[in-house]
Amino acid sequence: MFLIGLILFGIPSAFIASSKGFKSLRWLIALGLIGLIVVSCKASAKERGISPEEADARAKSGDSTGATLAWIDVGLSVLFLLIVLSVSR
Repeated sequence: MFLIGLILFGIPSAFIASSKGFKSLRWLIALGLIGLIVVSCKASAKERGISPEEADARAKSGDSTGATLAWIDVGLSVLFLLIVLSVSR
């Protein structure tokens, strides 16, 4: 299940993040479909006509959003794993 989500949503999210100037690894596991939608809506740090300060601010915003979503995803995965292990006993 995780692998299917990674292929369908994580890899496209990482490519979009990279093309927008964000750290792609953070977006690879950033909550699947939610992450894909969020990264698609974020303003690009590589857009023409913006100042270097604006580009840096956008990159930091995209990176922190991706990291937050990734940590939420990891936390939910651990919680799910703990629930499954406790039920199987």
